[in-house]
Order: sequence, then C-alpha cells, then structure tokens
Amino acid sequence: MLSKTQKKGLIFGIIWGFLSWIPYFTDILANYRNIVGIPATLGINLELALNHGNSVIFSVIIGACLCFLIASFYEYIKENIKIIGLPKLHYPRKVRFFKFRRGF
Repeated sequence: MLSKTQKKGLIFGIIWGFLSWIPYFTDILANYRNIVGIPATLGINLELALNHGNSVIFSVIIGACLCFLIASFYEYIKENIKIIGLPKLHYPRKVRFFKFRRGF
C-alpha cells in the first residue's frame, strides 16, 4: 500500500517527466536544463540505447521512479532516524501572530 508521501512523489514525478521537455522545445527554462531536464535526458538516452520506444514515455516513467524513491527515502529518514538531543514536543505549539486587546 502506498502512503500519502509516496503518492505525492508519484504525481510530482509524472508532472516533472512532462515538464522536463520544456527546455528542449523552447528557451523558457534553458538556464535550468541540467536540473529540470534530467528525466528527458535519461529518456532520450534510453531510447537511443534500446533502438525503440518513445522517449517521452520513458522520461515520465523515469521521473515517477526517481520521485517515488526520493519520497520513500524521505519517509524512511523521517520515521526511523531519531536525533537524541532534540526531544519531541508533547504538546502542540500555539503560534499567535497578533495579540488582541479588549478595549482601546
């Protein structure tokens, strides 16, 4: 069964897989092609290595896999690694942005 974090990772990965093609077709995110275009680059290389398939579909699958693994790793670290010097709060903090006074 997938957790909420893993589902969010899959959805973000699918979106990232489609958005990674924007720097290749336009100059909108050309400065960030190295970061944004990781799934597209891997999809193109996989298509060239296999000599068949669609690089867009490969990039969506690769983006979903990468984000799913990152989300699973984040969830594992969040739940299983504990820092000894930082105790958990036993009560929820109440953050007050404004102090209201009665009567002016």
